[in-house]
Amino acid sequence: MHDGHSNGWTLTCIRDSERAETVADAWILHPDYRTPQVPTGTSVAPGPWRHPDGGQIMNGTYRRPLPEHQVEVVTVWYGHALSHWYGPRMPRFTNPMVSAWNPVLAQGLTVDPRSPSPYRDELWCDRWIAEALLYGRKPYGTFALPAEDALRWFARSGGTGLVYHARADGELIRVVAGTAERYAQLFDLDALISDYLEALPAELAEPQAAALDAHRLRSPALHYVLTEGAETHFAQAPLAVRGLTLGYPPHETAARIAAEARPS
Repeated sequence: MHDGHSNGWTLTCIRDSERAETVADAWILHPDYRTPQVPTGTSVAPGPWRHPDGGQIMNGTYRRPLPEHQVEVVTVWYGHALSHWYGPRMPRFTNPMVSAWNPVLAQGLTVDPRSPSPYRDELWCDRWIAEALLYGRKPYGTFALPAEDALRWFARSGGTGLVYHARADGELIRVVAGTAERYAQLFDLDALISDYLEALPAELAEPQAAALDAHRLRSPALHYVLTEGAETHFAQAPLAVRGLTLGYPPHETAARIAAEARPS
């Protein structure tokens, strides 16, 4: 969806559902109000991810520590894994606008495309991004909605601190929106920079740390919404900045930075 594809950020899941029942006892649930509601009725069969105590269906964000300062993260909806990641531990940084669900729900991710998912139609992710922006669950995002829905979003955005740019895109209105608050007000950049410097080799971490430091007095709205060529500018920003601006977990961003640096 727009958070990923329009900005060149497509997250790849690890297909690992066959291990779910044997490793579930190692997972720790991290509650998150972004977790999609479980289906009602019996029209959707639950997936294989179950708790070891009683076999309850897993639902939410789960993490477990791994050797060598790594962490494994899975998002599960009604027993079906939607994303599954390994990355370096980054323990200092936390923020309510950053969540493992943000890339999943913004892009419509699922580990197995054949499995059931919470996404009901082609505009589901666009509507989710629009709502997440209004409720402060993401600092920045791009979505496309029918004109009537977009107009309602414009009216609701008043007083939220969001700044947006909108244009017609066929029968839809495409919106790029971000908060006017500065990065230093939104995030503990010192903690995040320290995590990157510890998690990655210096030659990879230092450019990302410098880019984050340079954004202290900038804001997603002024830098990536209102400036000329804002979306192109955003797509060219360092990965640590793009991930943070979209509200993506830094350990997943760090894993991508390391992966892109490996020889092909």
